[in-house]
Amino acid sequence: MMLLNLRSVSTWRAGSLSVLLFSGCHAEVPARHETVQRTTTVAQSQAVEVNEPPFERESDFRLLPRDQFDAFGAEEQTWTETQEGFACSGKPKGYLYSKQPYQDFTLRLDYRFPRPETLKDESKFKGNTGFLIYVTGEHKLWPTCLEVQGKFLQMAAIKENGGAAPVKVDDDQQARQKARKPVGEWNSLEIQSQAGAVQVLLNGTLISKSEPDFLSAGLIGIQAEDHPFEVRRLRIRSESPPVVAP
Repeated sequence: MMLLNLRSVSTWRAGSLSVLLFSGCHAEVPARHETVQRTTTVAQSQAVEVNEPPFERESDFRLLPRDQFDAFGAEEQTWTETQEGFACSGKPKGYLYSKQPYQDFTLRLDYRFPRPETLKDESKFKGNTGFLIYVTGEHKLWPTCLEVQGKFLQMAAIKENGGAAPVKVDDDQQARQKARKPVGEWNSLEIQSQAGAVQVLLNGTLISKSEPDFLSAGLIGIQAEDHPFEVRRLRIRSESPPVVAP
């Protein structure tokens, strides 16, 4: 039996993987530490990709890429295309708006905010954006419409915007807190519009719904509100004939 005289033991964790590194009197041990750490970091990154279910667009939905939108209040770097959608710098304030208006539809998308390295308390995270529906009238900050909140703390809430009349909303804060994923991860929204009535699902959970009001058709928009974020897999199923922009 061989006995080892070890001076220290350190543990390095990556996800659920723990690697025990033993440092003794040999000079090559630190180099082994670096090699193991680099290798495991790559493996961990690959595991994130593998663990995420592959995306398959539903046959009755069509994608809405960046070229299906115009921009209000934007600079060259405000909105940039990515492999599966687009990224927003958050500045200056403004929004994308669809070239086509919609009435009855189901809109699906994923979005996320970058996670600050110093963030410890998510209740204080101020990441903010919004997903606009029924955009009508002139373009301004902010246009007449309904907004589905993208703000992290109010994710999937419904509110009026730009002078629209108040809407009656049923909102479930407890469901929001349970369904919402942490800052830095993708959250999925589903926005359903039917004759002016709206309901919003967050990661498959119903969070809010509103009763019909005077707004029931218009453009779709995505806000830039000082905070960077990404959108991917933006897609829509239109359930009514094409409508004329109000």
